[in-house]
Amino acid sequence: MALQTLYYESTDGSLQTVETTAENPATPQGWTLIDAETYAAKLSQWQAAQDQKNADVQAAETAQKKAAYDALIAANFDPAVAQTLSGYQPPTGG
Repeated sequence: MALQTLYYESTDGSLQTVETTAENPATPQGWTLIDAETYAAKLSQWQAAQDQKNADVQAAETAQKKAAYDALIAANFDPAVAQTLSGYQPPTGG
């Protein structure tokens, strides 16, 4: 039999692909066989959620660095020193 790709979703929402030449492969326990289109849609949703999570983490880190920078400036630190200590790069004026 030719190589075929099977798409699975687990009860917890995890996704998995399996390539096999078996004629009637058994579905692993706790997994449901899904079609390629459903797999692609669910994978896309997962990737979008991961991208949003990463953006949220980056925004929180930037906010924390800016707060440290602002506190250092309020304490009369030189802006260059405040940037170095906080890790915050203020936007450049143009």
